[in-house]
Amino acid sequence: MASSTALPNELVVFVINGLDRVQDLAALALTNRHLYSLANVHLYKRAAQCDDARPLAWAANRGILSTLRMALAAGADPNAELVEFISTGEWEAVTATARADATAGREKTPWAMWEVNNRPWNAQGQVTAASGTHNGGVHGHNQGERGSTPSSTATTIAPSPQPASTSDQDSVVSSEEDLSEREDATPATERSPTPTPCMLARRYRAIHLAARSGHDDVLELLLRHGALVDAPSERFCACTQQYGLLNMLESPDPDAQNPLWTPLHAAICHRHTSTAKLLLAHKASPMMEPLPSLEIPGFVAAYATSPEPIHFGASALHHAAAFGLTELVTYLHTTARILPDIDILQDKNYLTPFYYAVANRRWSSTVPQLLQLGANIHCEIRMYIPYTAITPLGEACRLGHFPIADRLLALGADPSRGFIALTSGGCLTPLHMCCMRSAQAVGEPRENGDDDEERGKARMATMEKLVKGGAKTDAMDCFGDTPLSAAEKAQNVFALEALERLSLEDKEVEHTPEGKEGKVGGLLS
Repeated sequence: MASSTALPNELVVFVINGLDRVQDLAALALTNRHLYSLANVHLYKRAAQCDDARPLAWAANRGILSTLRMALAAGADPNAELVEFISTGEWEAVTATARADATAGREKTPWAMWEVNNRPWNAQGQVTAASGTHNGGVHGHNQGERGSTPSSTATTIAPSPQPASTSDQDSVVSSEEDLSEREDATPATERSPTPTPCMLARRYRAIHLAARSGHDDVLELLLRHGALVDAPSERFCACTQQYGLLNMLESPDPDAQNPLWTPLHAAICHRHTSTAKLLLAHKASPMMEPLPSLEIPGFVAAYATSPEPIHFGASALHHAAAFGLTELVTYLHTTARILPDIDILQDKNYLTPFYYAVANRRWSSTVPQLLQLGANIHCEIRMYIPYTAITPLGEACRLGHFPIADRLLALGADPSRGFIALTSGGCLTPLHMCCMRSAQAVGEPRENGDDDEERGKARMATMEKLVKGGAKTDAMDCFGDTPLSAAEKAQNVFALEALERLSLEDKEVEHTPEGKEGKVGGLLS
């Protein structure tokens, strides 16, 4: 039987021109080197003609310049939008995990990512039943090997530990791959199925993929070919808008809109400082979501002349603070002076960059850096209760995050400033909130707020530090209640014991252990 290599090139090209689907061209190119050399050019052209951006995205994702050049030369639109669909349950799970990590004060890691075309598809372009299993976490390292096809079946994606290839031999497909072992090895698939109530659209562009992976050379090439530096995305990463840890716990917003993160957010989110600087040098907006016709000079002028905070949404300074990027904070605030005021820059939820740093527990990086730059440690978080606000220290006490409260006290937080009624000026002090049961998510049983021994001791230690720092045990809230009243109403045994000890120390009166236990029992009866 004659080999395909014996066929005249004209006949092979005739066959190629008769193939309608991009994936059929890719399959042909995978057959052998001869067919690869003939089909490859047609593959890129056909993808461009069909508005199929997956070859472009695959190259941008892996940082392969040669592939990107071929795709662009074939007419690929650098601003083509990629759309895929994920299940509602999958998306809700990953965003809920992210919020829970933030609320619990757990260290954040790069957000969960889905690889381009990571789910198996059938001949009708529909997701198969076995597809789409997520690993349940918020991170992953599964970048494909060099030269792999764009349909690698990795579950999540993060910046690759391997150097990106720029070899001229790299392409959307590899001539050395065995098609019989890789039936899914295609540069593109049929169009995604129509969304259903159980499926959500995920939209992004090649520039988001390049920014996420920190491929600066790819970004430069895309931008030179007209890629939008502030292109919006939808569900590209699991980062959600911050509106306060206590707000998220006690009053989650079911109607919150998904943020339309720009490439700059993708770079910051994955800690690529050089990539973020590159985007800013190309006049990327310092805001994390697209704004109409906002250029950096006008943005700086608006903030420089504003006597009050202007609320445009989260900025690059907010997110750099959240991810602990001290070099980028310095660049934004001091070097380039894109965002020169460390405190006036509050997002639409009235949160400062310092709050973002505290909420993400950046104690060894941006928290001390921002304080050194003059950030206000008593920044007020607007609460879901109208005309009220809370300080970071007050929020930590209310949430029961006592190690966080201790850190803030050590950094100089005022022990008397906690929950504030903005109209009257009255408040609950942090000591009041330590005497209450810790905040719980809506619908949780009351007993879930009880302290175990370890947490109870942490509560008592924080209360002692508050009093030693100047908090008044007889301070009254808006309703005339003292911390003791709050502890009695909550039947908070550990808080009552702490107050009793503090009272005894203050009066320098000695009591036996039996007497103290009797006092606590009497207060609870």
